[in-house]
Amino acid sequence: MDYDTDESEDVDVIEIQMAGRRVGLAGFARGSGTVYLTGDLHPMGAFPALMAAAKQQVPYMSTTSINALFPSDWLRAECLADTDRLRVIANLEEFVRGSR
Repeated sequence: MDYDTDESEDVDVIEIQMAGRRVGLAGFARGSGTVYLTGDLHPMGAFPALMAAAKQQVPYMSTTSINALFPSDWLRAECLADTDRLRVIANLEEFVRGSR
């Protein structure tokens, strides 16, 4: 028999204050070094990102009922056609890693 197992890892969540926006959230997994960023960065928005991640079995951390933090590598792959989003993702990754 094959059993579905849940893997977990500790993620430090930080709040990021951005000019003209509400407070944003980001996360940093100490064990793997993975940066987690908000689903608002996904080209189709937060809720479609949640559905796509669940379908693709991408690890995520729920922050609200319709938003979550996703691995930045996955978000980057979803945004390959959007250079502005790629730049924002790279800047947020650098900021989160620098705060550690």
